[in-house]
Formats: sequence, structure tokens, C-alpha cells
Amino acid sequence: MVEWDALLNVKRVREELAVSQAELADLLGVSARAVQSCEQGWRRPGPALEKSLLLLLLAARNGPHFGESACWQASKSPHAACDQCFVRRSRQGHLCWLLSGNVCGGRRLRSWSDKKTMCGECGFMGRLLLGQ
Repeated sequence: MVEWDALLNVKRVREELAVSQAELADLLGVSARAVQSCEQGWRRPGPALEKSLLLLLLAARNGPHFGESACWQASKSPHAACDQCFVRRSRQGHLCWLLSGNVCGGRRLRSWSDKKTMCGECGFMGRLLLGQ
């Protein structure tokens, strides 16, 4: 089970990426003040910022192999359920976690909160987080 608050802690991600607040702000397309506010606890990152942080983190951990794996290859979902999923139709299985409105395991996940819950229990996401 993934502890999302700890994983997506702005300061922890910034330190793992070995970048300054200004550099992280540039990567995320936000102000350095926004990064500082999140690090100080004055502001909580919204879903868009969390997804951007997660994308940077997964790309860094997986390097050039990030796009090589696909969620449906590791999934135990019925093939028909995967056929309904936009991620599979677009052949972007390494980004399954990114789209909150997609179908996963036969269930349509409409919110980032629902998506994080499901992804937190997913072996494929666990491997991405470990850079495997």
C-alpha cells in the first residue's frame, strides 16, 4: 500500500531529484513561491501538482525504461475490461495512473483520490515506484 502523502511530499521529491526550489518550480510550471509554500506546509498540492510530481519522480526512477512497461501486461483484469480503457487504446500503459477518468480493473475511476487508492494497491504501480 502506497503512503501517498509521504511519497508526494514536495520537499522529499525535490531532494530525491536533487534540484533547487526554483528548478522544481520550472519543471512543474509553477512559481518558486508555490513550491516553497508546499514545502512549508502553508499550501497543500492539488491533484494537478501531485500528478506532475509523480510524473517527474517516476521518470527519474525508471529512466529510459519508463515507457517500456504497460499496466495491462501486469493486470489480472479481464481482457474486456482493459479494452474499455483509454490508456490501453492509446498504448500508454506506463501512464495508467495519470488519467483519473480511465477504467481500471473494470471500474471507472473519476477522481484523483479514487485513482490514488486503487494505484496504491497495484503491483504495477509498485514496480514503477521502485524503478523496476
